[in-house]
Amino acid sequence: MNQPQSAIIPENSKAAVFIEADIVPGSLGRIKTACAQSLEALAGLQAQYPDAVLGLTIAFGSEAWAAFGHAGEGSEIKPFRALGNGLAPATQHDIMFHIQSLRPDVNFTLAMALLEIFGGSIKVADETHGFRWIENRGLEGFVDGTENPHETDDIRRIGTIAADKPDAGGSYVLLQKYRHDLKKWNQVPLADQEAAVGRTKQSDEEFSKDVRLPDSHLGRVNLKENGTGLKIVRRSLPYGTASGEHGLMFIAYCGTLHNIEAQLLSMFGETDGKTDLLLKHVTAAVSGAYYYAPPVERLAQL
Repeated sequence: MNQPQSAIIPENSKAAVFIEADIVPGSLGRIKTACAQSLEALAGLQAQYPDAVLGLTIAFGSEAWAAFGHAGEGSEIKPFRALGNGLAPATQHDIMFHIQSLRPDVNFTLAMALLEIFGGSIKVADETHGFRWIENRGLEGFVDGTENPHETDDIRRIGTIAADKPDAGGSYVLLQKYRHDLKKWNQVPLADQEAAVGRTKQSDEEFSKDVRLPDSHLGRVNLKENGTGLKIVRRSLPYGTASGEHGLMFIAYCGTLHNIEAQLLSMFGETDGKTDLLLKHVTAAVSGAYYYAPPVERLAQL
């Protein structure tokens, strides 16, 4: 059975590093070698700091993945497109690194190692460091990731491609940066905040469907098709500084890009014209990209 990359399955990380970069033309061979070397660097740090539960995902945009020539693997991957008349901008890049663990110092050590390994073969477009906040809450004060699967078998079933596929163990990834306006949000009455999310703020209780607003966050992303929920695996974390920009680094993994895209189309008004109330009251997407994360075996032998 193919092994998913190591930032997908473990939950409850305390910190993460998200790096997006573009591949320098003519560097494909070096990228292949660097991916294998990155797995070696990861293994070394995992052995040195076993308490950290260090994980790494290296994933590729559609054009970069196509350049490797592995037909039939990652077949759903495509470029991210802008949604909602620009409410969700497209900032697609070639390669993404997602590092997560219980220790930000170990994360930073791996990030430095990766950038040395890849060297001049990539040009970094963005690097953002995320952190786990109090009680697993986002900076807007609500518990984040309540709907996430928690059992390892469920995480793998939802977050990675099924065992009967040629790319089993791979995963489709969405990475978006959301910038929050907390001053604006703090002026919104508590009842309106809860209505916008679809949950109570303090106790994290889900509103019943008969009272939930159709454009609440839950109303936009809690979707079903033919009676089956369109589930994803979230590994998102808050980011930023107290005095400057802050928000949420949203990262989702799934065995099919369809589930991720369906939630986005619903959030940004592409399905019925209704947009997520959180976009009105507190947050704005400032980036958006899709990536394909091959299983460890393929990453080691690109």
